[in-house]
Amino acid sequence: MDEYTEVSSESWFSRIADSIKGILFGLVLFVLAFPLLWWNEGRSVERYNSLKEGQGIVVSVPAETVDPANTGKLIHTQGMATTQETLQDDVFGVAVPAALKLEREVSMYQWKESEKTETHESVGGSKTTTKTYSYDLVWSNREINSSQFKQSSGHSNPAMRYKSQTIQAQDVSLGAFKLNPIQVGKISGEQDFSVQGLEAPAQLGGENLTVTATGFYLGNNPGNPQVGDLQIRFKVVKPSNISIVAQQQGNSFSAYQTQAGSDIDLLEMGLMDANAMFSAAQHENDIITWAIRIGGFLLMWLGLAMVLKPLSVLAAVLPFLGDLIAMGTGIFAFLLSLPFTMLTIAIAWIAYRPLLAGSLIAIAVICVVSMKFMPRRHTSLAHT
Repeated sequence: MDEYTEVSSESWFSRIADSIKGILFGLVLFVLAFPLLWWNEGRSVERYNSLKEGQGIVVSVPAETVDPANTGKLIHTQGMATTQETLQDDVFGVAVPAALKLEREVSMYQWKESEKTETHESVGGSKTTTKTYSYDLVWSNREINSSQFKQSSGHSNPAMRYKSQTIQAQDVSLGAFKLNPIQVGKISGEQDFSVQGLEAPAQLGGENLTVTATGFYLGNNPGNPQVGDLQIRFKVVKPSNISIVAQQQGNSFSAYQTQAGSDIDLLEMGLMDANAMFSAAQHENDIITWAIRIGGFLLMWLGLAMVLKPLSVLAAVLPFLGDLIAMGTGIFAFLLSLPFTMLTIAIAWIAYRPLLAGSLIAIAVICVVSMKFMPRRHTSLAHT
């Protein structure tokens, strides 16, 4: 394996200075967590109320006819999304009739850098860091910038000559309705598209273009890839059954603006009734809400841990003591971030869900009281 190792040392005083500088950044992270959590609860409630509002007023209509009386209303319809367009990739000469999307996926054979870090603390507080950089040749669909490598010599990647690209049909119908570009973009169900038998240019950019079982190969020898060689695969989205909830605009659609504040423009694959679509949207809202809640909590925890880090660095004159203090401050930051997170969420929900808010406040108070009495408990056990 191609490797490069770099060893660096940091004195105890330098570590203390760096940890003190990190206090300010930690405070910024800690403070930012509060508005993030607050905003998320407001966003969640707004989305919940908007979906409930939409579910109460949506009108289900057949896709085969357009009723002008429904213009401006929130409607639900379903059916087969179709097109008469032929999508073509002009570079590689691939053309697919009646396709909703044509996706070109390009990967390049190139160098990739991996980093492994090991640290060792010595008595007196100094720290030695060993970083090992390894280099491997891989197929990647993104261009890896080798100029940022620790050892770029001998690991140079060329620019990616062709990139991945998605071409989508402009004229897509759902019965008598026309889909807008955003809705077409939401349609999924990609399938591999074989290029066997297609007439492709024998050369492209001065290099051989070979037809393989999975697509095209741009390079001299598919059996012996060289840095810069490309693999090109194609996927296609064919006419598919879809379900839509959106505002009717003539014979097309747009996002429906609810009084609750959030707009509604839903598309699901397959044939689904309106209630099922709103249930799926509410489930998605729940997932996003909890993901941001967890993110806000982790942001707060990380910020507090950075604020408390100088304590563990001060104690690192004895490595085992520094590790012990670091573990303790990490646990303390966790236990402090948890009630702060729940209190912020609870306060944001008081106006919307008083029962839930009260439960969260009660849990947060229990956590704080438990933390207050934990030292006394340990002291009592020590005396016994």
